[in-house]
Amino acid sequence: MSPRAFLSRPHAGASLEHPTTPTMFGRHILCFLFALLCLLPAVRAARDDERMAQLREEIHTLETMAGEGEANAEKARLTHRVEMLRQELAILEKRQAIENKERELRAGQNLSPREQLRVILQSVPPETTAAEALVHDLVNRRAGVITEREALNRGLSELPKPKEAGEDTALTAKRAVLEEKLYTNNEQLQALALQQEAIDNEIDLVRQGQAARELLRTDEIPAHLSVRVLFSHRLRARTQDGASTQLNERMRYTDEKLRNSEAALDLARQKQSQFDEGLQLLERQTGFLRRNARADQLLASERAQKELLGERLPYLVEQTEALRRSRAALLARRDITTAEGKFLAVQLQEMESAYLRQLYGPLVIALVVIGLYVLISRAVLPRRYSKEELFLARRLGRYGVTLLIVVVAAVYLIEDLTLLATTLGLVSAAIVISVQDVFASFFGWFAIMFGRKLTIGDRLEIDGVRGDVLDVQILRTTLTEVNNWLGVDQPTGRVLFIPNSFIFKSKIFNFSHGHPYIWGKIDVTVTFGTPSASANALFTKVLQEETEQDFAAAKAAATVMERRYGVEDAEYRPKIYTRIADSGVMFNLIYVCHYRNSSTTRNRINRRLIAELETHPHIQLAYNTLTVQANASPTGQPSVVLGSDSTQTPFSKGPAG
Repeated sequence: MSPRAFLSRPHAGASLEHPTTPTMFGRHILCFLFALLCLLPAVRAARDDERMAQLREEIHTLETMAGEGEANAEKARLTHRVEMLRQELAILEKRQAIENKERELRAGQNLSPREQLRVILQSVPPETTAAEALVHDLVNRRAGVITEREALNRGLSELPKPKEAGEDTALTAKRAVLEEKLYTNNEQLQALALQQEAIDNEIDLVRQGQAARELLRTDEIPAHLSVRVLFSHRLRARTQDGASTQLNERMRYTDEKLRNSEAALDLARQKQSQFDEGLQLLERQTGFLRRNARADQLLASERAQKELLGERLPYLVEQTEALRRSRAALLARRDITTAEGKFLAVQLQEMESAYLRQLYGPLVIALVVIGLYVLISRAVLPRRYSKEELFLARRLGRYGVTLLIVVVAAVYLIEDLTLLATTLGLVSAAIVISVQDVFASFFGWFAIMFGRKLTIGDRLEIDGVRGDVLDVQILRTTLTEVNNWLGVDQPTGRVLFIPNSFIFKSKIFNFSHGHPYIWGKIDVTVTFGTPSASANALFTKVLQEETEQDFAAAKAAATVMERRYGVEDAEYRPKIYTRIADSGVMFNLIYVCHYRNSSTTRNRINRRLIAELETHPHIQLAYNTLTVQANASPTGQPSVVLGSDSTQTPFSKGPAG
């Protein structure tokens, strides 16, 4: 329906109970114009086509009249009128041609998503003031209609119940009128509800347009991007896709409702044109001599329908118009959502490209730092350090490079790290409880590295496990096991991994802290008949000769301990301590040796002692003995087990004499 036809038709909401007022009529005009703005280009094109067709028809009619006319004055006036109409037609044709060329130009151009969104927003009103005013008016109208409906229900309930036969025709007609008015009232409520829905859709359209305009105004890519910004933008793009799907679903339901409404409107118009024929048919079925209660009731209902259909028809028109407005608003919203989705997708691609370019800086710095580390670790460190120290220096260098790269990344990605810190702060308690051992090992590494109480190559004994340190990593220390089931200080072939938290929880024995020399002991037991002075002199001689170099080296190395702790470590000379044991005299031979040579030194001293004892037979090694003493049988009879000789005492005296 064209705007001119809409303005010329009676008000759709007019009824017997609610006559049309100028204010209500003006509000409906504003509501229609509000919806018309959404499809302004298409409406303008339809209006121009309608006007051009009307001009052509008028020109043809006037030319025919001018050709048939005989008066020169009349012919001149008609000719002048035709010329003016042709000028107006030429203007409209020119304007339409320009618009067609503009549309073709736009279609031929590959407009960016930004421009497409901007073009769509040109047809969306900027404010919702008029629509919100209409909502208030609809609320008031709906309240009045509901009040009227309640009155109709009360009136209908107060009527007597219909009888099978003999009911008054007037009562039947009154009931039919009330039922039809109630039905008309329901249609009016439906029309108001659909108008409310249409206005809500138009308000949503305006607000969506405002949000899209704000997006176009603030679409600049941030100077410093972060993962959080990219994630939020991607989430917004996905939200647009979901909104587009939802709008398509609503469009489908609205189209279905519009088809049903148009079908009901067409049916009502056809029914209005066929009422007279239906009433004549029903009147022939009843009369004064032939009464039919059901036919009378149906006839009264039809007459009421004929009277009230004229009142109901405008509400059906309002329903159809409201659904068309809803469809137009939903269609515009879908177009905006689609264009906005394309715009956000393009913007997301630009932001991802900018973020990758932002990562070039820290990536180049990281590559340079790694290259310098490789050069220094391969060319410089081997000239200054060797073995364990070189390994440790390279390990610390790797940690330093990693820390530097993390710092550089933090400078470039500070927003991402801030978000990470905030997230970790919210769950810090749970994290500390669940990974407390990890944190203990991590801080244990700092205690090990900066405490300098142990280093790579040291021999440690931790909780009864002995081993040499191979590596000290961030979370664990690696040892190669020694001794154990072998009984000598030799590697067993097994590797131990101990969490660095042992530095806080366990007692640690370091065999090489300060200097690498430790004390050893060999126990030698001689018989009570052996001269103790000779044995002591022999053992002292062996210790001095076999450990002379070790004592000299240990004495020189002990100065390190004295400088570090300010006290003398020990008196470095061979020591022999003597004590009486169960089976003889025990000599404790105390000596010093390198911790890696403890088993070798012990073996060397033992071999020398064995060789010396072979050349000194008067020094006898003691060992555990068992003395068995048998008592004489009290009966004087031979022993059952040992025989007759077993009854004699080993140290019996001879006969007196």
